Amino acid sequence: MHHRRKLMLRRRRYSGYSSRYRRRRVSVSAVFRFILIVLLIGVIGYCAVTVYRAFRSSAYIAELESQNKTLQATVDRYQAALPDPSIADSIEPMDYQTLYPEMKVDPKPTPAAAPENTVYLTFDGGPSQNTVTILDALKNAGQKATFFVVGKNIAGNEAIVKRIVDEGHTIGIRSYSNDYNAIYASPEAFLEDFHQAYQAVYDACGVYPAVFRFPGGSVSPYNQANYEQLIAEMLRRGFIYYDWSVSAGDDTSASRTITQITQAVLNGLSKKSSSTPVVLLHDGANKTSTATACANLLSELSRAGYTCDRLTGSVRPVTFAYNR
Repeated sequence: MHHRRKLMLRRRRYSGYSSRYRRRRVSVSAVFRFILIVLLIGVIGYCAVTVYRAFRSSAYIAELESQNKTLQATVDRYQAALPDPSIADSIEPMDYQTLYPEMKVDPKPTPAAAPENTVYLTFDGGPSQNTVTILDALKNAGQKATFFVVGKNIAGNEAIVKRIVDEGHTIGIRSYSNDYNAIYASPEAFLEDFHQAYQAVYDACGVYPAVFRFPGGSVSPYNQANYEQLIAEMLRRGFIYYDWSVSAGDDTSASRTITQITQAVLNGLSKKSSSTPVVLLHDGANKTSTATACANLLSELSRAGYTCDRLTGSVRPVTFAYNR
């Protein structure tokens, strides 16, 4: 009896040891599985991050390649519009090419890409008293802009034209008469109008403009019959023309609020449709709302990280596409 009791106690003790041993084995196995799961999640996460970064890098590279192709296409178009130097001397010039031989830019500029986060505000239709308001806003903000003037508006506003130049902005030509039908009637008509504005600007400020904007844009319903001739001739003379990639929407007769004008520009810039953001605004006598909005616009552009600069012949142009 006593021997049987000892045997039973021994079995219970062994059974307890075995149970604890099994629990310990289960616990170690669970920890090992947990570590494997954590490692697996880490590997999957690392792979996902790597794939995401590769996708972002590919998208960024694709965007840069697209911008480069656009810039190269602009350069190719400019070069194609210029006459071949090897045969130019043997070709009889067109009659209009002999007009106003002094009206040219020498030496011809070499455009380059715009600096990052630079915006080019351009004002069409002045000079007027609204131009003064805009100049005040630019001066207070320490920013620069470009003014494509209408020659017939210079008389009586010569001091404004001179102030544009004296304060470090760019003076350019839009036209003299602003009469689209007359301007685009022929290459001769275009050059005559341009020459009038060219001389009027010089008489007012002592500077001959080197940049200009085609009234209505370089390719429009108004000049579809001869825009290729006009573009080629102006490039031959060394002038650089600029269309636009962003519009403030102030070209209509309807008055727009400060908020509408500012938001239109910011929305246009956010689309990044061009590597050279050229903004179309107006400073004619009836564009008081634009002049009033200018201070707020400059403030918002600065808040968004943009710097406003002037166009020169060294800034790669924004031009509307056309087929030769």
